[in-house]
Amino acid sequence: MAINPLEFNERIEFGGYNEGDYDDNGNAIKTFVVEFSRWFGYRTQSLNQQYTFLGNKVTDTKLIAIRHDAAVNDQMIARINGEDYDIILISSDDRAARETFDLITLQKVVKP
Repeated sequence: MAINPLEFNERIEFGGYNEGDYDDNGNAIKTFVVEFSRWFGYRTQSLNQQYTFLGNKVTDTKLIAIRHDAAVNDQMIARINGEDYDIILISSDDRAARETFDLITLQKVVKP
């Protein structure tokens, strides 16, 4: 699968939630704290990947590609255009080559 870095035309923010203030009922309000952002491009999931996710009851997924970055891990939250996503899987390419990319599978965070 050839990845063209010129297709990386959108920004993704990586970070986590921070509990700060409390609402009127005394519940902690979670706010998203950005650690860093990267350029990314959408990739197409194969039918096999889609069926596997459906079989595991994983829905609302996206597949993206970024340049290899060891700082990205599956404990982070990703934000695209104000929507939050959990990182389900990272297919990391950590070779010593010049053009290395990571494929990241994201699942939309369900907010209560």
